[in-house]
Amino acid sequence: MQDNRPFFSHVFTALMIFSLLVGVCTVAFLHSWPWERTNVEWKPEFRLVATCGAKGEACGIAWGELADATARGEIVSLEPPEPAGEIEEPGNWLRWTKSDGILEVKASSWNFQTVVRYRIEEGKPALVAYQDVDVARAFTYGMGVAIIMMIGIYLRKLRN
Repeated sequence: MQDNRPFFSHVFTALMIFSLLVGVCTVAFLHSWPWERTNVEWKPEFRLVATCGAKGEACGIAWGELADATARGEIVSLEPPEPAGEIEEPGNWLRWTKSDGILEVKASSWNFQTVVRYRIEEGKPALVAYQDVDVARAFTYGMGVAIIMMIGIYLRKLRN
């Protein structure tokens, strides 16, 4: 019987390198995803951070529900109570930071990430830019680049 351990150790090593490359490439695509800065319009699902309730706690509200929530008196202020923070909502995390009058709110989960930059002008949010990352597409691109890199690595090995 032939000993196949060296073959399987090479396959295992190749799969581990491939997995590492997929992860690195996917993170690179997520961080370099383009921002939409021209013709920016609010989408109803964009999340905002506001101060809500009698306790003055931070809460997340969708742009499409903002007018109704304000009319019902649920929102105390469109400014968050703290310059930075995060809250857990059903289905996603909401993180925000405020610097130079611009709020950056990131709504994310395992399958999406949406970042919205806006400022409060005359008591209303004015959209500056947004980044709507398609995580599945970034992962697919990461796999493609990792395959190309693996081919390059093994072609280089064959050359030597």
